Amino acid sequence: MKKIVYSMALLSQLSFVQAADDVEAKLAQMQAQIDEMRSENEETQMSLIDEMSTLSDEIFSPQGEYESVSSLGMAASKVYHSKSVVSLGGYGEYGFRKFNDYKNTSSAQYNADQNKAQTNVIRFVPYIGFKFNDWIIMNTEIEFEDGGAKTVDDGKNYKYAIVEFSYLDFLFSKELALRVGHILVPFGLTNLNHEPVAYLTVSRPTVETFIIPSTWHTNGALLFGTLFEDFEYYLGTISAPDATRYEEGRFVQLGRRGAKQITDDFGIIGRLQYSVMNGLDVGTSAYYSNTGDAISVTQEALDVPVGMAEIHASYKDKGFDIQTLAVYGKMGDVEALSTQLGKQLSSNVYGAYMTVGYDVLHSFDFTQRVMAVAEYEYLNMDVKDESSAPLQNRFSEYTLGVSYFPDPKVVVKADIWMRDYNSESKLADEHAFEAQIGFIF
Repeated sequence: MKKIVYSMALLSQLSFVQAADDVEAKLAQMQAQIDEMRSENEETQMSLIDEMSTLSDEIFSPQGEYESVSSLGMAASKVYHSKSVVSLGGYGEYGFRKFNDYKNTSSAQYNADQNKAQTNVIRFVPYIGFKFNDWIIMNTEIEFEDGGAKTVDDGKNYKYAIVEFSYLDFLFSKELALRVGHILVPFGLTNLNHEPVAYLTVSRPTVETFIIPSTWHTNGALLFGTLFEDFEYYLGTISAPDATRYEEGRFVQLGRRGAKQITDDFGIIGRLQYSVMNGLDVGTSAYYSNTGDAISVTQEALDVPVGMAEIHASYKDKGFDIQTLAVYGKMGDVEALSTQLGKQLSSNVYGAYMTVGYDVLHSFDFTQRVMAVAEYEYLNMDVKDESSAPLQNRFSEYTLGVSYFPDPKVVVKADIWMRDYNSESKLADEHAFEAQIGFIF
């Protein structure tokens, strides 16, 4: 009987030991699974941290890449360099202007207002970009000008909030791409790159405002790319300006259209730029359209051909920043158009300018720049004496100033500006002090 009891006790002990071994094995297996899950969780967390860090660097790092693509502004080109699918950028300008004894209108009140100090949030412009994949890109610019409250565009007050461009790029290759949508017209130096760090004077060149109607944006389609490493080109079609809005002394500037357009008239645009050597680029642009778009159907239909051509060059090296451009414009059937519109328009215009800047800190080991700036412009907005006051539509402009870049993306400008009319003109010369803080991001 004792043997039976001892046997049963031994079996019970052996069973307990076996059960303990099984439990220990299962605990060890569970611990291994927990360790594996913890390791996977840590890897996932580190991956998320890395992704968030990359995204944070992309959005917030001050060392992000800023480089022009196809002559666009550096901030406008940000989406092309972005590692993220979404890109945010933009630019802004805060301005000051004070005329000295302005008296060129018949309104004493207007003259008095012009002689007061003017401060303004000239522009605030955000860019939004999106990469659908590695060859389809959306890029959009939303512009708030003079505070952004839309008013009637009478040629004197340009307050508005608009989509200045919004397009899709199909980047087939470095040599060939397609841009479709509401686009910047590839003409001249300033229109594609009008960010405040791109030009040295407080105001954009008048030649690229009155003749080349910067900022010139419209609907169209463009082929573009870079050939042989050094040749950058644009070629395409864009909607023509609205001839019924042309004004004396402003060529086609006020005929620019918005994003919503009803027209059958389109023009041809082309631009070529060649990188001659380090720092030196030369180029040319040409445009032609034929429009009688909004001429009243009760009057004789008109075809109003418009052509423009320009040559430009820029040199940025050894402390120098030099930009120069000359442009010629021609409009057809001006006499009939002037009769229909009741305005004295001119058929031929031309203008040229040169801006010279030199960094006085160039010889020193500074990352900041202080640019001494001088600019000369000449405009003839009525070559053939067709307008009501030809001498008032011919003038020179002189600018002397300084531009300080505490950072490549920030500029502080101040200059003295003068518009010099012909001595026989009824208009008095105009003088102003201007200042600006501009930035891109």
